[in-house]
Amino acid sequence: MSDRSEIEIRIVEPEEFAALGVSHYAFSKSPSKPDPEWARKWLKYSTHSQGLAVFEDGKPQTSCAVHTMTENVRGKVFPMGGIGGVATFPQSRRKGHVRKMMARSFELMHEQGMAVSTLYPFRDSFYERLGYAEFAKNRFATLRPEHLAPLLRTSLPGEVEQLGVEECFEEWWGFLESLQPERHGFALFNRSHTVEWRDENEFWVAMVREDGIATGAMSFRITGHTEALVADTFYYTTPAARYQLMAWIARHVDQVSEAVIELGPEEYPELWHRDLAVQSSTEYRNSWPAPMGRVVTVAELGGIAVGSDVSIAVTVMDDRCPWNNGVWTLGGEGGRLVVRQGGDSACHLTIQGLSALVWSGIDPAIFTYRGWGDPDAAAQVTLRAMFPPAFPQLNEKF
Repeated sequence: MSDRSEIEIRIVEPEEFAALGVSHYAFSKSPSKPDPEWARKWLKYSTHSQGLAVFEDGKPQTSCAVHTMTENVRGKVFPMGGIGGVATFPQSRRKGHVRKMMARSFELMHEQGMAVSTLYPFRDSFYERLGYAEFAKNRFATLRPEHLAPLLRTSLPGEVEQLGVEECFEEWWGFLESLQPERHGFALFNRSHTVEWRDENEFWVAMVREDGIATGAMSFRITGHTEALVADTFYYTTPAARYQLMAWIARHVDQVSEAVIELGPEEYPELWHRDLAVQSSTEYRNSWPAPMGRVVTVAELGGIAVGSDVSIAVTVMDDRCPWNNGVWTLGGEGGRLVVRQGGDSACHLTIQGLSALVWSGIDPAIFTYRGWGDPDAAAQVTLRAMFPPAFPQLNEKF
């Protein structure tokens, strides 16, 4: 009689996924009964998500969700697989279940045309081993509304209107959609998922309009009287829109003691205005970790923006996605990447190294120290020119 367990990895239907209980144990108060409200929301709002689970002797032990999303990667919007809710019961941890499940998720993404993937890691090193590379962290700016008071005496173009997200959902969502083609790393859920925010109606949106066109939006909540205004998003397309949003925060001077604004990693709020005394940090209580990104299908990367029309052939090494292994020629033509199979390889790159180049333009000189490849000085020059530094801002949390 064999002592080996029978392992099965499969896609589970929404009703079954909602009842598995793995995510509930990992991310909820315990012990407690499964939350029927969570299951109801999953069934209603996750129609464009797939549940994956690992079964050991017929019992669910590990699960995750693969969300069908879109993401801008250096100017091209791709179908993207967002991984969320990765969880395993204690008795099945350290058995390799997550690694096997993630490999299956990559197969699904590859089959369904999702060329890239992102996630929020519980630990960077774990997901790096699965092919992901880290992004720079978002910044949290903490300031006092009274320091923005001078803006209330400044004549600013446009106007601001504060609405519950339920009231302005269509305009707000349309504004986010307009940002995506212009912002590297910017990801969006399918609309069928995002209508949950409209239905829950749990945050305000300050919309800035100039000549009737939305040019800025800040989603925020007030934690309590004399407490904090917390802005989870702060987006603008014109300088005037940024200052309009800052002036709107100033209007809360007698209501909150501080404002906390989550910003992309390229923002430097200490330079926005004089005497702000802003505190800027990559950490804030209950903040999410920095996301990570992975190339799922090298052959589909064509069309992203490159910094120079140079060319290099590299040998890609990918332990989880065998279709990526081999020599690929990466070339710039008219400012866009062209990917061809084959060529005279100049160096080796792990999929982690390629992912780090694609999303963040990390200096290839450090790859030998990260275990990401062996580009020599000449290859480093070409790769730097092709993939200049970039700062993706994922936008969605999942």
